[in-house]
Amino acid sequence: MPYVNVKVKGALSRDQKERISQDITDSLEKHAGKPPKDTYIVFDEVPGQNWAVGGKLLELSDSA
Repeated sequence: MPYVNVKVKGALSRDQKERISQDITDSLEKHAGKPPKDTYIVFDEVPGQNWAVGGKLLELSDSA
C-alpha cells in the first residue's frame, strides 16, 4: 500500500490536489504496478512562515 505525503508551502485548491493526486496515483500504477485503490495521498499545506531554506525563514510573500 503506497502512502505519499505531499508537503507544500501555502494552500492548494481542491482541483489542484485532485490533479496532483491523479498524477501520483497514475505514476505508481505505471512504474511500480501499484493498484490505484491501494494508494493513499496526504497533503500538508504548511504556512510560509513555517518553512526555512538555507537557514532562513521564508517571507510570507515568497513563492518558493
